[in-house]
Amino acid sequence: MPISCVLKPIVVSVNCLHRPPPVWRYDDYSLGVQINYGTRFISDPIVTKCSNDMSGGLFPRLNFSSWLTFDKNAICTLPRESRLIFVLYGTQTAENEQNTDANGERRQVPTELGWCAIQLFDHKREMICGSYLLSMWPPTTDKFLGPAPARGCHPQPDLCPVLSIEIPPYGGRIMFPEPLQQPQPAPRCDFNSLDANLQQELLDTAEQGYSGAKDKREVFWEKRLYLQSFPYALPKVLHAAHSWDYASLMDLHSLLHSWTPLSPLQALELLLPRYPDAKVRQKAVEWISQLPNDQLVDYLPQLLQALKHDTYEASDMANFLLCKCLESPRIAHHMYWLLVHSLPGDDPQNSIDASSVANEFDDSLITQARYYRRNKIMLRALLAVCGERLLARFLSQNIMCKSLASLADSVKQAKESLRQKTLCFGMESVHQQLNDKPTSLPLGPELEVTGVNVRSCSYFNSNTLPLKISYINSDGEVLPAIFKSGDDLQQDMLTIQLIRVMNKMWLAEGLDLKMVTFNCVPTGFKKGMIELVSDAETLRKIQVEYGLTGSFKDRPIAEWLAKQNPSQLEYQRAVKNFTVSCAGYSVATYILGICDRHNDNIMLKTSGHLFHIDFGKFLGDAQMFGNFKRDRTPFVLTSDMAYVINGGDKPSTDFHYFVDLCCRAFNIIRKHGDLILHMLALMATAGIPGVTADAVTYVRGALLPEQSNPEAAASFAKMIQFSLKSWFTQFNFFLHNLAQMRFSNDEGSGELLSFVPRKYTMQQDGRLRSVMVVRCQKHYDMEKYYTYILRVTRHGQTDPTHLFRSYKEFTEFHQKLCLHFPLAKLHSLPSGMHVGRSNVKSVAERRLPQIQRFLISLFNSADEIAHSDLVYTFFHPLLRDQQEAKLTVSKVREVKEQTRENPYEVGQIKLSLQYRRGVLTVMIHHAKGLPMLQGGQEPNTYVKCYLKPDATKVTKRKTKVVRKTCVPSFMETLEYRMPLEHIQNRFLHVTVWSHDTLQENELLGGFQIDLCKYDLRKELIDWFRLGPMSRN
Repeated sequence: MPISCVLKPIVVSVNCLHRPPPVWRYDDYSLGVQINYGTRFISDPIVTKCSNDMSGGLFPRLNFSSWLTFDKNAICTLPRESRLIFVLYGTQTAENEQNTDANGERRQVPTELGWCAIQLFDHKREMICGSYLLSMWPPTTDKFLGPAPARGCHPQPDLCPVLSIEIPPYGGRIMFPEPLQQPQPAPRCDFNSLDANLQQELLDTAEQGYSGAKDKREVFWEKRLYLQSFPYALPKVLHAAHSWDYASLMDLHSLLHSWTPLSPLQALELLLPRYPDAKVRQKAVEWISQLPNDQLVDYLPQLLQALKHDTYEASDMANFLLCKCLESPRIAHHMYWLLVHSLPGDDPQNSIDASSVANEFDDSLITQARYYRRNKIMLRALLAVCGERLLARFLSQNIMCKSLASLADSVKQAKESLRQKTLCFGMESVHQQLNDKPTSLPLGPELEVTGVNVRSCSYFNSNTLPLKISYINSDGEVLPAIFKSGDDLQQDMLTIQLIRVMNKMWLAEGLDLKMVTFNCVPTGFKKGMIELVSDAETLRKIQVEYGLTGSFKDRPIAEWLAKQNPSQLEYQRAVKNFTVSCAGYSVATYILGICDRHNDNIMLKTSGHLFHIDFGKFLGDAQMFGNFKRDRTPFVLTSDMAYVINGGDKPSTDFHYFVDLCCRAFNIIRKHGDLILHMLALMATAGIPGVTADAVTYVRGALLPEQSNPEAAASFAKMIQFSLKSWFTQFNFFLHNLAQMRFSNDEGSGELLSFVPRKYTMQQDGRLRSVMVVRCQKHYDMEKYYTYILRVTRHGQTDPTHLFRSYKEFTEFHQKLCLHFPLAKLHSLPSGMHVGRSNVKSVAERRLPQIQRFLISLFNSADEIAHSDLVYTFFHPLLRDQQEAKLTVSKVREVKEQTRENPYEVGQIKLSLQYRRGVLTVMIHHAKGLPMLQGGQEPNTYVKCYLKPDATKVTKRKTKVVRKTCVPSFMETLEYRMPLEHIQNRFLHVTVWSHDTLQENELLGGFQIDLCKYDLRKELIDWFRLGPMSRN
């Protein structure tokens, strides 16, 4: 009979719980039962209790023996995807005296012991009836997500408790009829016919949702027919529906057909577990199928997780993914590894019994076992349809990863002195495997490898001893990769995926932040492969070149970049790359709450690109040092990073550019924030530590959804200042430097000198004719030091060049020459050790003839010494040599001057205006080119605004004071709550002042904006020139 004919209430008999664990020692037990649809309950809970008496049978059991009737839920009101959820609790009397009620009696404390569930309709649309034995699963927060676990999929079927229930037949077979395939489109209503306030309320609800607000939800559902031209409103409308029973389906499905189509990325929301209806998910798949294959790969982990929320296994999503695997080998490759790492055992496509894995690990893995059956079906289907050659490629990759995992364990178990030998021996076997049968790396199907360069393989001295593998591709080139065993790489994979998606959002908006990301592929439980980024160094190695306290100094990063980029053009390009990539990672790491940001987890490419690695702590899970929280800033931004961005230790307009980049990037992510939230929400059932509904709430809060774009920009600018002023980040770097001292075993760099990153030859620079020491010169740049000016002439070059080298660099050069040419007779240079002060003029002048004699002895040597690559590397012009030199002065004080584009200007100020929701927001960004005060002092600047005419000065607004700079950054919002028609009849009067606590404040300049000339509903943002203004 059809379900619409059955008006009886739902009844279920709970018999008993078999095999309760012997460790349970509770006073009594209770079982809560509810009917669930998606993520919400559609019935009131019913609770049945039993005592702790487990006797009464051959084996221990808890006897409930009760019939439960859901009086408010008739069978005809059941949605097809509804399910019964049973949650078992044990109750105990509290032992401590604090848990007492008002009468002084100790409270009863319930403890969740497990849960089970069953779908009320099978895949044939028939309502279940009869007796069932349901395996109890460990307590978990995701029991209300996704369909009920399939029967027989528990990994410990012989050990787990089992609940016995019975569903009565209700007089015959009850069927849930097929809904209409093509229902009539829903009628459309004119949105513009609604009241303006109601329109705004509906749009706000469509953007922000209606969490917990029943009145908003009711209004939204009532006005659904007016919203059909807004694609993003559809998921909220469907979620607001009162019921999904058979009688309501026709109207709901008609909305799907009449609604303005969602974009493929908007349709991801309809795959969340709160939308279990098969037609809704089918429509979502139809919209997502419009994504190009290259873009689809970016969201493959989420689409695979969405399979878990399909009520039945033969779903449209499963069919869609398998079809895409046939279209694209790249999709098939990534799908294979996503499925393999989610399944237990070394041969997941062949494993049937996961009980050994479940016994070995904790409850979280047992919980994941409820999805093994579905993933295994998908993996077997993929291997069945992918073709023989692709199947062979997958299996050969799997064999290689098994060999690497075994080798990684052997390296860990070997003595420290034998680890490299053990690694090389194992790599020979891997090399032979790849020689016999070349394959692709799990990192990508395009990365085909034919062997391993065994001699260049090594391991990293960290806790898990990751293997550094030098693969050889088909062209004979080296492909470096890391194989890691012992760490869960799922967090890294998800974080990198989200950062890559953020970068594509920025690029789509015309913002290129030069983001460096890398591939990370988990290949099994706590093992996987990571792409190795070449030409990169950790921030710790850069900083400790200046000693253990290098993290407290301002110059290490700037000098390292200057060393890696000797020409002025290369250095400027590297600084630009550093600035924009630092902005991108500041925003990304803040939004995702990435923690454990010590200086070994931040890397820098020689090209200036900054990027982060190792995302084991994220979503606000701060690293602790005992009871000490090590991550105390929103993101990592230190004084040595600001030194590179500013071009020195003084604030500059380059830092304004950095702040603007950060704020713009942050607002772009906020604009597309729903996509990030939906991607995270879909991963909540992936078993990734920390990725739960709370994680989605964390990221939503980080996006500051209640703030407008100017307010959010101002908030992020405050975070920049807070991060920059905090000393704790550098102190955390210092602690990490101390902790890593035992791992420091850096070897020498061969012929390379520490201050010249590359090797240069006579063919590149021209043969040297003569080198003479001209004089020594004193420099003041943060600290005092002396350099020696060398006049260098070369054959074929008429003009000499001048180089600047320190005595420390000369002694290093001398040591390297003696190391490589031990028989050379060179004049020896005394070591840099000196009793008393060494950076004084007398010592510098005493060393000058020593250096001259050393150079004479060098160029009197044989050509293989005097014209070796090491000599030409030392005398190659560096960035400091190419800058304009002051050869005649004895003292040089390096000061970065603030240049003015127009000497007759008194400066410029950047601001933005926008009228939104009854408020005119004036955002004061930055000022530049402000004049110095009398006496050469920099001003203490603030900005004052009026809406004139304003006789009573009620519209006076002003910013905070930014002290002692001609390039202040304010990033403050000033608000005027007035009707738009009143504002458009006024002038915005802006003045810039210098604050003085003892004298009258000095007016630096100002300007006026005639507001009637602009459409204030659109954001106006520009630089405005300051001119002379009256004080009034």
